[in-house]
Amino acid sequence: MAARDYILNNLWWKVLSLLLAALTYFTIKTASLNDQNLQQSPVVTTNTRKFVGIPITLMTAASNADRFQVKPLTVTVNVIGNADVLEKLQPKQIQAVVDVTDAPAEREFRKDIQIQIPKDLKLDSQFPIYATVERITAPK
Repeated sequence: MAARDYILNNLWWKVLSLLLAALTYFTIKTASLNDQNLQQSPVVTTNTRKFVGIPITLMTAASNADRFQVKPLTVTVNVIGNADVLEKLQPKQIQAVVDVTDAPAEREFRKDIQIQIPKDLKLDSQFPIYATVERITAPK
């Protein structure tokens, strides 16, 4: 049998075998790289801490003579972060703000409560998300 016949005999089976071998090689190579990355990356643990009764502050425009009343008066906030940082976090470092600088002309409306926390922490959740704001006309 000639050399050409050895190559061309069952050619598709030989091509399929090469493809399966390459696929197996790359699968094993990727798995071993993932194992190395897992061994090198440090484990960082995060904790959650709940803050109840954070007062809501209204932010108004200086030129606005109207007064506003917000309901509810407080918000509950869950914060995620490093255990040491969370332990040192004081409730006064968390701010809940309702921005009424662009308030609609209605007497009562809903606005988002924006939570501001230190930058090395992350907001997990808050309750409630919205506040009802009531416009009280300024005394004359």
